[in-house]
Amino acid sequence: MIELFAILSLVAASGDFRVRAGQSWPDPAGITSSLWQGGSISFYERLRFDLGAWSTVLLTEKDPGEEWGDLITGGVSYSDPGSIKVAAGGLRVQFAHGLILSHPGPWSGGDPLNLSKTPSWRMRMELSESPGANDAQPLTGALAEYSFGSVTVSTVLGWSLIDPGSSGLHRTESEIVSKHSVEEKLAVVRAGSGPAGVSFAFVSRNNEEDSTEESFSAVGADFLFESEDGLLTGEVTADLDSTFNFLLSGSRGLSDFRHALTMSRYTGSRPRSAGSFGTDHLFGAGYGLRWKPQQGLTLDAGALVLDKEEEDSYKFGLQFTERPGSRTNLTQRLKLAVTEDERTYRAQVTASWSPYSDLTLSLKLPATWFYSDSDPDENGTGVEVRLKHSPMSSLDITVSAAAGSTDGWNSRVYAYSLSFPGEFGSRALYNSSILLQGAVSLHISENAICRVKGAWYSMEGAEYLGSGSSETEGPSRTSAGMQIDWNF
Repeated sequence: MIELFAILSLVAASGDFRVRAGQSWPDPAGITSSLWQGGSISFYERLRFDLGAWSTVLLTEKDPGEEWGDLITGGVSYSDPGSIKVAAGGLRVQFAHGLILSHPGPWSGGDPLNLSKTPSWRMRMELSESPGANDAQPLTGALAEYSFGSVTVSTVLGWSLIDPGSSGLHRTESEIVSKHSVEEKLAVVRAGSGPAGVSFAFVSRNNEEDSTEESFSAVGADFLFESEDGLLTGEVTADLDSTFNFLLSGSRGLSDFRHALTMSRYTGSRPRSAGSFGTDHLFGAGYGLRWKPQQGLTLDAGALVLDKEEEDSYKFGLQFTERPGSRTNLTQRLKLAVTEDERTYRAQVTASWSPYSDLTLSLKLPATWFYSDSDPDENGTGVEVRLKHSPMSSLDITVSAAAGSTDGWNSRVYAYSLSFPGEFGSRALYNSSILLQGAVSLHISENAICRVKGAWYSMEGAEYLGSGSSETEGPSRTSAGMQIDWNF
């Protein structure tokens, strides 16, 4: 690996290198009981470099409990803007809104506060740069995009070996045996001109474990019409077995007021397809607005209704953001999620103050109220304090302390996680728990940054944390990690 990196560094015109490692204590049951095949250290490496029109990505990763080199993937691409683009290896692709093809699929809980703008429409055809998109459900193959005149033709051919589940973990004997036991073949083509396009997709899967096969075909059409103060976009698809899905969205607004209406239908989860809100539904409708009545004050509001086969769900959100001064922010948020037998209210007040340009203090006060027809009612509150200080231009220091007191998991509150770039940054707190964190970023040079973080989590009275093979003994858990980013 070192020799390869040295060679590429010499010949590449530009690029970047990222390496990350992490460890937590005490060891989980998968280690202490010898259930896992590998060690508890997590490791991730990404190398990217560009040489003219050529680009290359190389990824390696291991999660806790996996053996070294569990994931090794990458790819190469060539791009001539306005003419042709080709790539082979691990791919990241999205056509329009993703009803025909989206990999990885959009992760979304249907946040009503995001409904004031239309869902993202994009033509994304590139090498995958994330280990999460290449682990359990990789899209491996080749793509090509060619433009002639006003017409652009995009094609994806995939041959992927994937896992039957979605965890992407290969720690135990059964997980290792089932790794790559599903063979998937895919062919998708889209022809577009101006604001509209048509697509066709064919996907087949062969599961070696249970000797089952499945396949589906679909056709679709998409459009994107944009003006100075409005946007109308949509995608309509039909499987050859007559399953009909769609997403239609329109927004209109100026700088001080914007609103949008979105309607959708997504039924029957299909391989490589993704719905607009990340969940199956017979019909969905969402409306949102953003209003700035005066300088320094913003109101966000939204409502989402999903008609599902088993139960309907409703989500509402209201948020006020105020800037009383140039160095002060105040945000008040209220969300409501309702199903046929459950209602969850989440409220949060967030304030930040920067008395100096190199110092920021933040305070967050979350609260949750959970009501159910079948489970006990629960309440929960929390508090989080965070300080960020830059004593010099090359050094950033962040510390935070968060605590939660809830009746159980359903009334959990969320704390901000001091995550590295590229990581998910939220942590759930429930029962009586405390989370202490610290992070340091050091600019080693103009092109290199070293980041270090540590966290200590404790739950009062707990004999164990977590569950299954990830369970750790005792009421607390400590974790530490380091990441280095270097542009060359």
